[in-house]
Amino acid sequence: MTGRFFLVAPPLLIIAASVFAQAAVSSSTKLQESPAPQISPTPPQNEGSAPRIPAIEELDQAFKQSSLGKAADEARLHAQWRELSNRIINDRDLVDARANAGKAKTDLEKRRRLRAYYTMFYDRMRTQAGSQELKSYIDTHKTQHLALLAQNRVRPSPAPAAAPAATASPKPIVRPPEPPLPQ
Repeated sequence: MTGRFFLVAPPLLIIAASVFAQAAVSSSTKLQESPAPQISPTPPQNEGSAPRIPAIEELDQAFKQSSLGKAADEARLHAQWRELSNRIINDRDLVDARANAGKAKTDLEKRRRLRAYYTMFYDRMRTQAGSQELKSYIDTHKTQHLALLAQNRVRPSPAPAAAPAATASPKPIVRPPEPPLPQ
């Protein structure tokens, strides 16, 4: 029987201790009244210090003018250039000038006519361009197209004054012998 007493007594003691412990904690603690939340005074609002909110039109203009980077600016300019080019490429006098350049008999005459066509084409684009940035982009393209027509090696200009190194006879070019043909 004493064995059973030792088995049953410890759990009963634990239960009794927990009941008294809770009572002791709850009786020793007094409920404190929670303090009322303090409302901080609102800061005075000055009419002049509030930031001005811009209108949507002003924001649109600001974003249109801001640069997104060199590649994005280049793509935007190219799109504007292409739109302008598509608008004027089929003008009657430009079509005639382009066809006239194709009918030239010699290479030199064709280059002269193409130079006149490109000059007319890019000058017309420049007059219809809206911004200075687009005008400089058009000028760059015009310079590139006209540079392709130069072909300095077709008719070289006279050689400059002969230098002492140029008067010496050139060394002969030594080429390896050709291999025999298969038979």
